Amino acid sequence: MRKIITLSFLTIVTIGCGNATRQTANTNIATQKSDNSLVVSSHSSDAEKIAPARQPEADSNAFSKGSSPMAKAVDVNQMTAEIEKAEKVFKQKQKDEKSRESFAKAYFVRAFALTEAAQYRSALGDFRKGLKLNPNDAAAKAMHDRILEILKSFNREPPKEGEEPLPLPF
Repeated sequence: MRKIITLSFLTIVTIGCGNATRQTANTNIATQKSDNSLVVSSHSSDAEKIAPARQPEADSNAFSKGSSPMAKAVDVNQMTAEIEKAEKVFKQKQKDEKSRESFAKAYFVRAFALTEAAQYRSALGDFRKGLKLNPNDAAAKAMHDRILEILKSFNREPPKEGEEPLPLPF
């Protein structure tokens, strides 16, 4: 329930702040480009202007591919390793309900982490895979449905099953 409330808050903030512009409070700072980096000098005249804030390349590319503009990279390496480990056990014991639930839970853990990082399209893929293994997980089903609502509120089509993007690199 806490994650649903957190996600709802993030959605409201995203919608409310989507068109906000950034402004710099100190107008006495001059900026210059040097070797593709931003150099800031605090000893300048008021006549010099500030360079506009730029978003990193990865964020703009992610947005153009349909990711949320709020998406953050998150380290999912350990979670991915847990999924692979659970998958191996499940393949050996496909009729064992406990191995099925462990495999689904591994997907759900990563899905919730991706949701908190606003990587909704990637999280949707993990929720779909986990729900195929354990369709009775109410929290996962609720979050899956909430992600679909979020994508709809952004006027974005959810990815087709199996076409969900991989998590952003960390």
